[in-house]
Amino acid sequence: MRAERFPRVGRLHKGYHRKQVDAFLNTIELALGGAMPPPSAAEVRVVGFELVRGGYATSPVDQALDALEERVLVAQVAAAGRRGRSDPASEVAFLKDELTAPYMQRFPRARGLRRGYDVDDVDAFIDQVVAAIEGVGPTVSVPALSIEDVRSTPFRSRRGGYREDAVDEMLDRVVELLLVLR
Repeated sequence: MRAERFPRVGRLHKGYHRKQVDAFLNTIELALGGAMPPPSAAEVRVVGFELVRGGYATSPVDQALDALEERVLVAQVAAAGRRGRSDPASEVAFLKDELTAPYMQRFPRARGLRRGYDVDDVDAFIDQVVAAIEGVGPTVSVPALSIEDVRSTPFRSRRGGYREDAVDEMLDRVVELLLVLR
């Protein structure tokens, strides 16, 4: 019997499919070791695993994926070279410009009877994000907003709210910016 990477849930509970998790992590480790092209941080962020009885506990796997996303982003920045390096100050300015759209018009809306994120919840959180990155200037400093704040902020579901994919994509960009600013 081989050692497990993560704790498992009981037989009656569901967790991440062990073979899928192990295969993904092995691929990422090989890529970071230089054996193949590295994935993007976004690919690590959006990976999903099947839920099965007796699988890996989700919380430790999610924490490991968060740390892995950070390692991949560092590898991306290092591999970009001098010409490919991003300018954090200009990225902050660009993101701030996109996020300061008029209230209730910051993201596309879910159409018809489809549900999306509550507009008030999202706009209130986006105001917090903008306030946190307001102080980031040419010297570039890390804002008070944490990556965990961005990842764990819940939004209520409402008909006609903001489209979830558009909001999630913007939050992914905020997380990447915060990782770069660390």
